[in-house]
Amino acid sequence: MGMSSYILDLEEQFDTKVVDAIKESEHVSEAVAVAMKHKHLVNMTDAEIEDYVQDGWNEVWSEYAFG
Repeated sequence: MGMSSYILDLEEQFDTKVVDAIKESEHVSEAVAVAMKHKHLVNMTDAEIEDYVQDGWNEVWSEYAFG
């Protein structure tokens, strides 16, 4: 249970950093750059991180475009 909890904590830290970066960035590439600085927190390839940030970017900013 301990290792699983540790991994989930790291993933949560990464998610928080990505969401904050998305909200503070003017372009998705800025958010991707921030996410790459924290990729040690998750077991994802660079391409997976880029896709993850792009999906998050679309989700966060769609609320403003259509909300």
